[in-house]
Amino acid sequence: MKMIKMIVGFIVSVFLGLLFMGGLDIEDIKFSRNIRKLKKESWFKELSDNGIYYEKIYQNPKVREYLCQEHIVEKVINNEQERTYLISLLK
Repeated sequence: MKMIKMIVGFIVSVFLGLLFMGGLDIEDIKFSRNIRKLKKESWFKELSDNGIYYEKIYQNPKVREYLCQEHIVEKVINNEQERTYLISLLK
């Protein structure tokens, strides 16, 4: 099942790359989706509305990599340690 997900992800990534001339890939989609989910949380919305943190959320490679993980949003929302870790990446 995981192999099928990887193959489909690769195909979609290639298709999106061709469609948008390399400007969009599967990681960008995952990141955007996870940001939208996190913005429903008041503590994250407050951070993302702050100009300093907004830039760090979208430009910091470590934050992007962290937020592109599978099921990370649920972990951050439900686990105080994960939330603290995300906030520490932004500081």
